[in-house]
Amino acid sequence: MSKADSPTKTCQPCMEESDRVRPMRARVGGVQMCSSHYNRARYTTEQRWQKTLVDCTWCGTPHLKHHRGTRYGGKFCSLACRDLWRKATGTNPAPPVGMGGKPWTRRRKAKAKLAAAARGTRGNAWVSGSCARCGAGFTVMQTSKAGRYCSVACLSRDKAARRRVRKRNAVHVPYSRHAVFERDKWRCHICKRKTDRAMAVPHPHAPVLDHLVPLACGGDDTAANVATACFLCNSFKRERGGGEQLALL
Repeated sequence: MSKADSPTKTCQPCMEESDRVRPMRARVGGVQMCSSHYNRARYTTEQRWQKTLVDCTWCGTPHLKHHRGTRYGGKFCSLACRDLWRKATGTNPAPPVGMGGKPWTRRRKAKAKLAAAARGTRGNAWVSGSCARCGAGFTVMQTSKAGRYCSVACLSRDKAARRRVRKRNAVHVPYSRHAVFERDKWRCHICKRKTDRAMAVPHPHAPVLDHLVPLACGGDDTAANVATACFLCNSFKRERGGGEQLALL
């Protein structure tokens, strides 16, 4: 915006000194001024930065402050008096005390995070083992949702399977899918062919678990009621017409 097109209620010294035009806040001698130019014209440098003698709210010691403000900095002579006042009145209390009897200040929290990052753990432990879903070996960081699965995908599939069991109100006894595959020697109980343990769904020869007595027919989710099957056979399988109990033999 040019100076000629600027509105009338603007700071005149700003228009004369620079292209930055500020809005008018007050008049001094009929001259429209912004807050900065008004303070320069109304007060001298000593007056603008003049300090006032103020009594500390906690200890009563007189101290110099720029103004009689209501903020913490203008009511206390030091940060120690401010913290004592906070503790006595319960207003914005001091940070909680952590290990070693030291308060958890922002600096101490930052140091703790840097130390954990340098260790590569960030406060958690590394765990190793076999995945509860696929049986693959893994090494992951222990968190609230991990530690038994090799990936988030296996965790989601296992949660979906448990949700399906709860929806059918079936009896559930925890078991290992990998242990069932090893028990059946990775052989499909429908086509009697070996499944490909290196493949995953939707590959037709990927190993899956088949409930001998379906959950919809009152079957339980136990190791005795499941058998190894390939994904293709399990997809085309139909109800056995009342012979579900014979499949358990």
